[in-house]
Amino acid sequence: MAGKVAHDAQFWASAAGVTAALAVVAAYLAGGPRYVWAVATVEVLLVMAHVGRRFRVRAHVRTPARGHDAVHCERCRRTLERLDGQAGSAGRAVGDE
Repeated sequence: MAGKVAHDAQFWASAAGVTAALAVVAAYLAGGPRYVWAVATVEVLLVMAHVGRRFRVRAHVRTPARGHDAVHCERCRRTLERLDGQAGSAGRAVGDE
């Protein structure tokens, strides 16, 4: 099954590359360098949005949250632990006096 997913991803990446190249050629034939820059800009923005969305989804893997200090993902849990450790060293000393 993993082989099919990788093959599908490779196919769609190839199709996107060919489509992008054809769009640039069509833009050049239609209006010259100014259209090529416009098409290239749109392509870059689309790729950046796609990659950003994929990495954001992978960075925030959801876990069930329970309790008042529960966190929704592993990344936030590590951050909360780090912040608790930092605040405990100085904050506790001041609070005990």
